[in-house]
Parts: sequence; structure tokens; C-alpha cells
Amino acid sequence: MPASSGIRPRLLVALALVPVLAATLTGCGGGDDPELPPRTPIPSELAEPLWNPCDALDPAEVSTLFTATFDQQTGTSAEPRCTFTPTEEGETVLDINYQLYGGTLQDIVDQLGDPGETSELTAPRIPGSSGARLIIDTDEDALAVTGLVRNGRLVQVVNALDLAPYDRDATVAGVRRLLTELASHAEESGLNTGTPPG
Repeated sequence: MPASSGIRPRLLVALALVPVLAATLTGCGGGDDPELPPRTPIPSELAEPLWNPCDALDPAEVSTLFTATFDQQTGTSAEPRCTFTPTEEGETVLDINYQLYGGTLQDIVDQLGDPGETSELTAPRIPGSSGARLIIDTDEDALAVTGLVRNGRLVQVVNALDLAPYDRDATVAGVRRLLTELASHAEESGLNTGTPPG
């Protein structure tokens, strides 16, 4: 899909399923799809058991949230992947992954670059989390939403891309709901590895 002039490269990188701050973070595995860059192995402290962000999500709820029917890709137990590809062209595309990071969420946002005039950055309150950020980038052709939610050192990432015509409020609300489900699952499963930075 050609890049829209209004959606800046920093968000297209995230929405192309590149792990956030790949040079400094580690996260869940990718696959052999040539469009998906390889992801680094899980850190040793989380090597057993390996988990998949999709474990926290109900596919039926995801379909309801985004008013779409999805093909869900979960990869393998050795290389988990959590991607929702719509069965109809033009609907929302979703990728969910996770990272371990010792810095702050603002550090991540800062390294993504200048938000520009078409972006909005918010810090929503997500129950069960120790912090969250939403980056919302819109133009006449597409809506890109990147959500970050922290539990301890665990940062889970939701990337959503929706082509025009899109419902901005519904997509943002859907991403927030996914962040809530991910944070809740992290707490319940004991995946919040360590204390977050101040």
C-alpha cells in the first residue's frame, strides 16, 4: 500500500509491524512473511514460558470493536505473532506485540520523532497498567493509531491502520479497549516484569 503523504514515516514504521525501538528493545517473534521484519528473541527472564499477546484477546470482541471480520495470525509457540488482517479490503489492520524496556513511555515517544501537525499524543488512564500513551495520526486517506501500555518493564504495543473512510473515534476506542485487555492479562498472568521507571 502506498504511503499517504500525511502519515509520517515514524508511524508507518510502527504500523509496518517493526518493533518499537528495535535497536534497544526485545520482544516477541515474527515470521517468514517478507513484509514482516524479523524480531529479536524474548529476553532470558521470559524465555519460559513464551507467551503471545493474542492470548489476552477474544477474536469475537476484536471483530465487534472494529466492525470487521478478521483472519487472526498467531504464529507458533516458538515465534508468536498477533496480527488481525481484515477479510475485506479497507478495514482496520491490527498488530499487537510487546517489548521489555527500562526507560519511560515518553522516551519511546520521543524516539519516534516529531509528532507533527497531524498527530495527537494522549496519556489515557488504562486500568491495571502503570502508564499508557496513544499516538493518533490522521489525514484524508488514512488513520494510524499506536497505543503503548506499560506493566512494570513490559510495554505492549497495539498498531492500528484504517483507510478512509474511517471512524476515528471508534478506532481509537477500540485500541484503548485492547490496551485495557492486554494490561489486565499482564497483571493476572504475572507478566509485569519488574518495576517501571519513575
